[in-house]
Formats: sequence, structure tokens, C-alpha cells
Amino acid sequence: MAAIGEKRAISATEDAKKSKTKQEFRNYEDSVFQERVEQTYFNIQTKQTYARAKQVLDAYRKLDKAVMSVEEMMQFLDTIVDESDPDNDLPQSIHAYQTAESVLTRYFENRDPSKLKKTVAIEQFFGVEEWAELPEHAKRLYAGKTLDTLYPHIKDWAWFPLVGLIHDLGKVCGEQDFGGMPQWSMVGDTLVMGCALDSANIYAGKGWYKAHNPDAQVPEYQTPLGIYTANCGFDQVIMSYGHDEYLATVLDQHEKEKTGVKALPKEAIYQIRFHSFYPWHSPKNGARGYTQLASEEDWRNLPLLKALQKADLYSKSPNMPPIEELQKLYGGLIRDHFSPLVRW
Repeated sequence: MAAIGEKRAISATEDAKKSKTKQEFRNYEDSVFQERVEQTYFNIQTKQTYARAKQVLDAYRKLDKAVMSVEEMMQFLDTIVDESDPDNDLPQSIHAYQTAESVLTRYFENRDPSKLKKTVAIEQFFGVEEWAELPEHAKRLYAGKTLDTLYPHIKDWAWFPLVGLIHDLGKVCGEQDFGGMPQWSMVGDTLVMGCALDSANIYAGKGWYKAHNPDAQVPEYQTPLGIYTANCGFDQVIMSYGHDEYLATVLDQHEKEKTGVKALPKEAIYQIRFHSFYPWHSPKNGARGYTQLASEEDWRNLPLLKALQKADLYSKSPNMPPIEELQKLYGGLIRDHFSPLVRW
């Protein structure tokens, strides 16, 4: 990991990022990476099918790719290029530390993972228009609450910056030794399979799904509910397979097997599993997507997804502590929450 210190010298892209406004992130219209981004999303919306997603999900549940530590797996990050990202061409390891640091500085006192700020209002995660469009039950749930009061059962929040650090670690599924997944089945926004493509998805209006995806010919998949029941919950649907689901599968199994280290709460794994589910947590094209499938648990966890999303998306800053300090802090958090060896 020492190479990250050298990579901090990459400044041209970083300087450009510093001057970006929030509106300029997730630019899917005319970014410098526009051609590759559109091609990746075209492939996502035409090649991700219910049958394939289910098949890949079942295959990766075997966790037979490797037995390695989290630190060893992080070494693979800089071999990965995310062709769906219109904002970031930095090494993935730098982005991992940036996101973790963004979580720490936004939500904790003095970068201390044992001291969650008591003033992180849930309403701050929603824009004015977005808040106005929330269903009344969600407004009642969130109004006047902070992170610590909406989730009072969570007493130790040190896992949150750790989630920021590892949230994209599942992208190793693009490596040949870990399945060699193509970009369209590894990165990009995730969507629900087995029902109609929601208009909240990026590029949904281009008609790619209807014209080219085999699922568009399956009548059962053409309604908002599709093969599901109303408010069944996202944990009961098949998502387009990507790095989120892979890492969530790893964490689910690790929680069942590990001993002698701190548990990750179910909320941490939820953040990992759905952090790329932008049509739900941070829609760009208007109304929130897939609400007909969301359960009360999904609404309860929505602010956690938005908290991570803000730290992830707006973290492109070169102003990080020295690499030795970062390695000491986050290495300690990894050892606190993970066994020395993890099945992948």
C-alpha cells in the first residue's frame, strides 16, 4: 500500500475536481469520459437480465475465489478501472481512502471513529424538492432525527468509515482470478431485474432496454411490480449483479463465520449492497425509483445510503493525512472488524 503515497502526486485531475460544484458530479451528458460511460450503461441495460443475474449471484455465493486478508485484497484495487464513472480517473485505492476520510470528517468529531457527531440531521441528506416529494411516513420517520437518534440501537459507529474504505472492494470481481466479470456486470448503477425498467435509471429514456434486452420480451417483467409483491423489500428482489452484491455476499458469510472481532451491523452490509442503487437513493431523473418495492426497512435505511453517497461522491480531494497515518488508523479498524483471513 505504500505506493499510494506516491500516487498522491497525481494532481492534474485532482485540481480539476477541487473546483467542481455538486451539480457537476455524475455528469452523464458531456463528461470527458462520455463515450466509455455511455457504452458501459448501454451494456448494463441491454445485457443484464434476470436469468443471468440470478445465475451469477448463485455462482459467487460459493466464495471459492480466494482466502485472503482485506489488506491483501485492497492491493488489487489499483488494477481496476471503472468505466462507468464520469468523474474519477484516479486509482481506486486513493478513492477508497478519500471516501473513508470524507466519512470521518463529515460525521465524526476530530476524525475520531469512536465519536459520532450528535448533530448530523437526517433532513440534511435531502434537497428541498427531494424532501417535499418524500411520502408522509418517511417524513415522519426522519423529521427531527439525527444519525444517532434514528438508529439508537447502534452504539459503536466505527464501522462507518471502514465501510467508506472498503465500499468498492467488490470490484475485484473484474480480475481474472475472481471471475473476470465484464465492466457492465461489475460497475455502474444497479437496477432491479424482473420488473419494468424504472425511469429513474440513468439513460432510461434512450430506449436501450426495450430495443435490445431479452427481458423486454418477457411479459411478466413489464409492470412496475413485475414478478414481485408490493413493498416486498429490496432484500427480496434480484438486482443486476455488480461489485456491491459481491462484497455484500463476502461480508454476510464473514459475519457468520468470524470470531473474536467486532460485528458489522446489518446496516453496514445494507450500505455495501445498495450503495450503487442510485435510482433509489439518489435519482437524477426526477422521482425516486422502485418505491413500489421498498419496505419500511428500506425507507429506514435510506438515510444511511445517502450519507455514504455524499461521502463517496463529493470526496475527490487531495487533502489527506500522510499515508502512514491513514494506514495505521484504517488498518486498526480492519483488524477490529475482520478475521485475518476472509473467504472471497
